[in-house]
Amino acid sequence: MIGKPTSLDAILHAKEERAWKQKELLSRHPLASLISLCINIPSFIKLSHEAVVVHEIAHNALLTMLQNEGIELLACESKRSPTGAESLFTCNAEAKALKVFTCKLENAHPLGRLMDIDVLDCTGKILSRSDLVLPKRKCFVCEEEAQLCARSQKHSYTELGAHIKTLVEKHAFSDSIALWCERAMKTEVELTPKPGLVDQANSGAHRDMDIHTFYASIQAIKPFVPQWIHIAQTYAHEDAKQSFKRLREIGIACEKAMFEATSGVNTHKGMIFCLAVFCGAIGRIKASDQSFTCKSLQAQMQALCDTLVEDDLLHVKPNSAGARFFYESGSSGIRGIAQSGFAIIFEHTLPFFQACKEEEGEETALKKTLLLLMSRLDDSTLWSRGGIEGLAYAKTQAKALLHVKPNVENLDAHLRELDADMISKNLSPGGSADLLAMTWLVSSLLSS
Repeated sequence: MIGKPTSLDAILHAKEERAWKQKELLSRHPLASLISLCINIPSFIKLSHEAVVVHEIAHNALLTMLQNEGIELLACESKRSPTGAESLFTCNAEAKALKVFTCKLENAHPLGRLMDIDVLDCTGKILSRSDLVLPKRKCFVCEEEAQLCARSQKHSYTELGAHIKTLVEKHAFSDSIALWCERAMKTEVELTPKPGLVDQANSGAHRDMDIHTFYASIQAIKPFVPQWIHIAQTYAHEDAKQSFKRLREIGIACEKAMFEATSGVNTHKGMIFCLAVFCGAIGRIKASDQSFTCKSLQAQMQALCDTLVEDDLLHVKPNSAGARFFYESGSSGIRGIAQSGFAIIFEHTLPFFQACKEEEGEETALKKTLLLLMSRLDDSTLWSRGGIEGLAYAKTQAKALLHVKPNVENLDAHLRELDADMISKNLSPGGSADLLAMTWLVSSLLSS
């Protein structure tokens, strides 16, 4: 849904729906006032990545403002649709006081010009800035009066979009990366059908989780992304291996939050490790003012995980699934992948995914990339469920399916058949799913 264009008719219909919802909320609370939050995106792509980032920041800033001012929040509703992201806050407060606070937020926040915050009194009247004797809002490109620029179409959508991207990059970088990580995890779990994995159709070979468990897990993980980036930026001057230790400490806290959100179910333990390394690399690149390229990302990820196999598996003998996998199969698993700087992504799945996406579209590219990963990866999740035989079976089946080169029409039929087969054998390629999400994440970041 994010990044999809909408139509003028849909925008006008959404405006009517919002007005109806505002009226309905005020009728439920006759003495209340209402704050209506939308995002200023001058484009037919109203739900852009940047719009969602700004909406999340504005939504949380308004909640903080209400709490700090001791204002009772009676109801709060928020939604995303192709016509934009919006929130409604029903408050037990005088409308004029709310307008003062929201204007301060719009004026003081570095992204405030992108926030469109209306305040309605108990009768449904929208208070204007002129009611508070405040100047009209300025254009965020040239500082002239915004309405005049809009009326004359002084700035093109391309110019305005580029300026918005720059503002978000400057003032909400870690929030933007956090949203990319959330989108990557959701893209993976929502991809359907997938063999042996949780998706929108079923729970795969997992009896203790479903797609809603994953959604809860994703929301628990997301707040840790800015922490990883911040710690990597702050300590970018120190040895990368020392930075990795700091990242791992945050990762342990993230795992705890995940288990709390899922009632003890391991949905994303491997993904948390991958994201910690990815965000650490992002933070170190950002701190050194380098460009985000495949080369710089892989180099930083490799530096962070240097000697990880030796440190975690050879010099000690921990009783973990990864260690048992290493000693039985000889495969270094995710630690070896990380120590290589995720070479399997940069050298294999990323170019494969990008070429397939251009030819057949993103959804088909994701499904085929998953098969490529399953055919190549020594997946410890498969091994833990089916031993060496189960791992070999999944690799062989995925390779055979790729070899027949299914087209868009019959690919899903093949995947559903393999899904049923792997469910019957209790096999799930969880490690491949994590690296699929990482492939999408790297591709999206580099092309954004």
